[in-house]
Amino acid sequence: MRLAAIDIGSNSVHMIVADTYGPHSFQVIDRERERVKLGAGAFKTGRLMPVPMHNALEALKRFATLCKRLKVDRTLAVATSAVREASNGQEFLKKVKSQAGIEPRLIGGVEEAELIYRGVRHATDLEKRKGLILDLGGGSLEIMYGTANRLIVSKSVPLGVQRLRDMFGAEDPLSRKSRNKLMRLINDTAGPLLKSIRKRGIDVVIGTSGSHMTLGLTCLRLRGRDPWGSLNGYEIHASEIRDLAGQLLSVDAAARTRLPGIDERRADVIHFGAAVLETALRLVKSDKFQLCGASLREGVLLHELEKVHRAKGPPPNVRLASARQLVQLAGADTKRSEHLAKLAVNLFDATKRLHGLAKRDRELLETSALLDDVGRGMNYLDREHISYQLIRGGGLRGVTDREVEIIGLTARYSRRGSPKERHRHFAELDPKGQHQVRILAGILRIALGLDRGRRGVVKSIKCRVQQGMLQIIAQVQGDASLELSAAQGATKLFSQAIAHDIQIKSGKR
Repeated sequence: MRLAAIDIGSNSVHMIVADTYGPHSFQVIDRERERVKLGAGAFKTGRLMPVPMHNALEALKRFATLCKRLKVDRTLAVATSAVREASNGQEFLKKVKSQAGIEPRLIGGVEEAELIYRGVRHATDLEKRKGLILDLGGGSLEIMYGTANRLIVSKSVPLGVQRLRDMFGAEDPLSRKSRNKLMRLINDTAGPLLKSIRKRGIDVVIGTSGSHMTLGLTCLRLRGRDPWGSLNGYEIHASEIRDLAGQLLSVDAAARTRLPGIDERRADVIHFGAAVLETALRLVKSDKFQLCGASLREGVLLHELEKVHRAKGPPPNVRLASARQLVQLAGADTKRSEHLAKLAVNLFDATKRLHGLAKRDRELLETSALLDDVGRGMNYLDREHISYQLIRGGGLRGVTDREVEIIGLTARYSRRGSPKERHRHFAELDPKGQHQVRILAGILRIALGLDRGRRGVVKSIKCRVQQGMLQIIAQVQGDASLELSAAQGATKLFSQAIAHDIQIKSGKR
């Protein structure tokens, strides 16, 4: 089933078109966005203005045409705060239906927050973690707090960037008096809720929406970096946002556009977004936040899929679901990928006292093992390099940008070669990350040896250390001479990383 999901927001109208594969799985095949500023003036006058309404209608007509060309089965559209609060909001929705053939559903702030939460948990790992989710639109700031299985708090507060611009007029840059007034407003409006959430404990702060993506992109470019594909999963330091907010608030719109990542269509409101985000991070005492590329549109899509498939219970692990989807898209052997991952994590667990890595590293190894073979069908002779590039650009969900790099480099070094400082991507990792890659790639290399014949004859692994020697005992079923020989020849990287000689032996099940 092919679905389109449209978000008629106060600042922009967005659409994604996706092919769907079940209650929790879809693949975006196209997207559109127009920054029409539907809420411009509306929060001050109580009415949608003629020019923004016209621009929104024209954009939605184009969206409808694209949906027809792409043979979309169903179009789902929602409208949020600007339309919700405007006295002529219903009139606008009738025009959308009659002129564009799209019938939007007007949603309240609480439902909007719940749908955003669905989208975010599909893209970000919240398993056994408490996440604070901030979605900053044109009309409101949605504040959500929850885990992968439960939304605990959801509230919409009137701090959208277009609303704040209407409140503070055309003053640009803001005077010191206005800046102080803005900060007091943000503190008074969002402070009590954010402080109460902070007391519950926060493991990760997640920022979604166009404003947060723009601020994150600008911070990355000021570091001299550009994202590899999507911004989803990139981590930004609170100090970077604090410095950027000070800079954006002290200059006018023309000067803002000279900063990398900020275009002229967002320059008139982005300083308000920076002020809201910087204040929120300070109120919850967070030193960083994580960008999320999914939001309301994805939540609308997932909510519909859950209804269609009558899905009950929590969604699958986002990291594993994303990795398995990439394996399938690449045409890799899914059964073999699962077996390799099982061997790799078995070896990780059996040698934990020697390598000392954490549970999260185990999860990264599992992901890398699942994805190790994705480059095989494209270029067998250079498959590890192809796998690395596909992992980096494959849109993995549930991991940060740093973790994607570790997963990709683990696959890159899993077959041949050793990580070296002259290798640019490895050199860009911090020392801790480099150590993780050496350990994980060393483990995966041995696991690959134990599955050399791709027959699954090695069923499990046991380990013991005797006189400084690590003995890996492979529990086999059938002739495993090829696998044992290959594994023994693949021990050097892991042996050097843990400073132990390694011997591979067989043991019958």
